[in-house]
Amino acid sequence: MTDTLRSICEQSIHLNNPRLDFLPANLARNKEIILRDLRELVAVASSEHEKACTILAGSILEATLFSFLQWQAPQISARRGDSFSLDPRKQNLQDYLSIFNRYFASEFPNLQLPNGLVDCRDLVHFNRELSAPPGECKRAARTLLRTLDALLGELARFGSVGP
Repeated sequence: MTDTLRSICEQSIHLNNPRLDFLPANLARNKEIILRDLRELVAVASSEHEKACTILAGSILEATLFSFLQWQAPQISARRGDSFSLDPRKQNLQDYLSIFNRYFASEFPNLQLPNGLVDCRDLVHFNRELSAPPGECKRAARTLLRTLDALLGELARFGSVGP
């Protein structure tokens, strides 16, 4: 099978049928926005729109991590031994990846969330894409799609047995 956005999307069970049950009722608005954006992501990926796919997938990755960490804030506080909260005005995808990897990497051994995902998402900026090698947006879109599908799958499994 070819490595098109459409083929990746068609093979991505969790992008097409997301289970966001891991998000509690108090994060209903987060869930609503993520589900809307996932529908739009599937549409742009199916149409082979690499830049739009990169933008949406990066945004959904950030929203999903933020929402998961917001849900898990009491557990993170307990592990740290002091209070923990998120401030989206002061934190970003890099922070969310670092927090997730620090506190949850052992619970998701099959999930790789490298810091390089930030570089993929940052191709949203014209100057970043301009200074990147040709084809970088194409690679980023594919990487973000696969990573987001894996993340959604792992969080759905975690949410069905997690705290």
